[in-house]
Amino acid sequence: PELLDWLAAEFIESGWSVKRLHKLIMLSATYRQASTLNPAAAAIDADNRLLWRFTPRRLEAETVRDAMLAVSGQLNPQIGGPSFRPFTITVRNTYFYNLIDSDAPEFNRRTIYRMQVNTGKDPLLDSLDCPAPSITAPKRRSTTTTLQTLSLMNDSFVLRQAERFAERVRQISGPAAEEPVTCVFRLAFGRPPTADERVIATALVSEHGLEAACWSLLNSSEFLYVR
Repeated sequence: PELLDWLAAEFIESGWSVKRLHKLIMLSATYRQASTLNPAAAAIDADNRLLWRFTPRRLEAETVRDAMLAVSGQLNPQIGGPSFRPFTITVRNTYFYNLIDSDAPEFNRRTIYRMQVNTGKDPLLDSLDCPAPSITAPKRRSTTTTLQTLSLMNDSFVLRQAERFAERVRQISGPAAEEPVTCVFRLAFGRPPTADERVIATALVSEHGLEAACWSLLNSSEFLYVR
């Protein structure tokens, strides 16, 4: 309550400047905290009620899909225009929507351009808590379920993006095993692999191929969560 009173006073004194209030909050030490775990703090406040760190937040369903398209090099950057329709329509007294999973460029646009129909929900987006188009959702859920894991592991879209990701890495990296591994981590995580990660990923590539490494990173918490 004291902090809210102080912010309210600052807001008034600044001439009701929302921009200045936003700047004040976002430059604060609390707002700029990392998600690094502090065991001592976690023992006292495991739920982070006192905001001793940034709570990791899973990307929204649409963002997960867009991020996979981006790292695989398949994202269609076209802006505006009509939505893409990832379904076919069959008319038998009523309309039946049959989902299709196409790799055509028009289907690789950002998810915001995906046409939603009540009976044609995307299984991957649905498992990641994308609201049903027939329901008003003022606030999204953020759950952790087994279905999400199974969808991310087996969905045809994810498997295809892992293959395209591997193809992209082969085109821009050298022939040595370590170079593709470094490239995969830089594209997926924006950083090079640690020493342990390099050893594990190199062994995975040698035994199961580059696609397996790409698939593993697309399923990782670091790829799916904002930290």
